[in-house]
Amino acid sequence: MWSIGAIGFSTPWLLAGLAALPVLWWLLRATPPAPARRLFPGVALLLGLEDREAEAERTPPWLLALRVAAVGALIVGFAGPVLNPRPPIKSGVPLLVLLDGSWASAADWSERMRRVAAALGAARSDGRTVAVRVLTDPSAPDGAFRAPGEWTERLPGLSPRPWVPDAAAHTAVAKAFEGQRHDTLWISDGLDRPGRAELLAALRQNGSVTAYVGRTAVGLGPPSQDGGRIAVPVLSA
Repeated sequence: MWSIGAIGFSTPWLLAGLAALPVLWWLLRATPPAPARRLFPGVALLLGLEDREAEAERTPPWLLALRVAAVGALIVGFAGPVLNPRPPIKSGVPLLVLLDGSWASAADWSERMRRVAAALGAARSDGRTVAVRVLTDPSAPDGAFRAPGEWTERLPGLSPRPWVPDAAAHTAVAKAFEGQRHDTLWISDGLDRPGRAELLAALRQNGSVTAYVGRTAVGLGPPSQDGGRIAVPVLSA
């Protein structure tokens, strides 16, 4: 990432194409060779006629400037400008993106996936490896960190499950990443359950932990009858 003030560029070497703009200006101003002159007697019949549509001998300056500005804008656009780029993380600490993936996450799952995609994009800019784990996924985590691009291709295949992760799932993640230095982004459903506190303590031993809860989960409790009315309590996280 290379920046000029508040604007950074992901591929700054493309800006070298701006040096070719003066050459482009000269090429656009070039005129074709003068036409050959040939005598034709029939031209006398055209004498006295007026041509109402005049054509400029050269390209107007405003049109030249517009064309050059359009090419310059394309070069700057392909260079990947970024407003207020974040300074890259030099530590190279891997990132674990952990999702509960339960029924309580289904309401705003698309927003959670946008959070994951943003985290993968930031990790790519910082040169960090990433591991994405869903606690409701029955497959055991392998504890491997990979390039962010590999996880970006897998995001469409992630979905919430109609159950909650059990204590065994929390323990499996804690053991898979035990002793590995990494930071954690925990995209939580906001519900407490057995094994959650132990997993949080284990992750904090490996690095910093950032939590995102999202929309508050709401559920219905058992109904009860009160004076001829049926009352159903509404529970929130």
